[in-house]
Amino acid sequence: MNKRLIWLAIAALVFWTVVPLMWSILASFKGISEVYAGNFWPRDPSLRAWGDVMALPGFGRQFFNSFYVTVVTTLLAGAISIVAAYAFARYAFKWRNVLLLFILVPRLVPRVALIIPLFLMFSRFGLLDTYTVLIVTYTASAIPLATWILIGFFGAIPKEIEEAAAVDGASLWQRLTKIVLPLSTPGLVTIAVLTFRESWNEFPYALAFLQATEMRTLPFQLFRIEQTLGLVDWPLFSAFTLLTIIPVVVLYLRFERSIVSSLTTGAVK
Repeated sequence: MNKRLIWLAIAALVFWTVVPLMWSILASFKGISEVYAGNFWPRDPSLRAWGDVMALPGFGRQFFNSFYVTVVTTLLAGAISIVAAYAFARYAFKWRNVLLLFILVPRLVPRVALIIPLFLMFSRFGLLDTYTVLIVTYTASAIPLATWILIGFFGAIPKEIEEAAAVDGASLWQRLTKIVLPLSTPGLVTIAVLTFRESWNEFPYALAFLQATEMRTLPFQLFRIEQTLGLVDWPLFSAFTLLTIIPVVVLYLRFERSIVSSLTTGAVK
């Protein structure tokens, strides 16, 4: 009986997630009238919507904006998290546990509550409508979770390995790059993918801090399309949505095993 309930719950979850995705995929190959007619399967499949998305003014710039901000954020958040996590995992200092708790505070506060103070601060420094404003906010949002994940991996590596390397003359930097990081590869992959996903899909900060058309990211432009269309062009809307999630889906499929292994191993540790 319990197994049946488990499989029923799994089936309901799969149905809840797969059906809307399938509808979007199929809708992107339909005509506008065919969508409003309620046909589930496209009678005359067409790539019209995909071509219209590619031809949208500024689409290439918006894709570049999202890609550039996401890549820089992923690298920057990863570098800072590595240093912070190593310090927490290897050194016992005063207020260590308190600082660990405070690291998570930014993740506990809703983003909407931070928009006004951040907007006023960035406005004062003239950073609105720049890549910097997004990179700083995205990096600050990604560091807490990334640090906590890496602390578990670094802490699980025996100190004796590093001590033996130190006896052989290895510096701190060499021990970190030659021993600790290679042994923590699943954790590094996990924080990179999670940071990439969160930055790529982020919308509230982009909406609040960007006004210039040339600075818009893909999620921002997707919102603008929905607001500016009269009779919603669902095939165009679906094609644009799918193009925005393809990079994230590719990353997850490529590193799925590392992510699952990392999260489950971290939970046990």
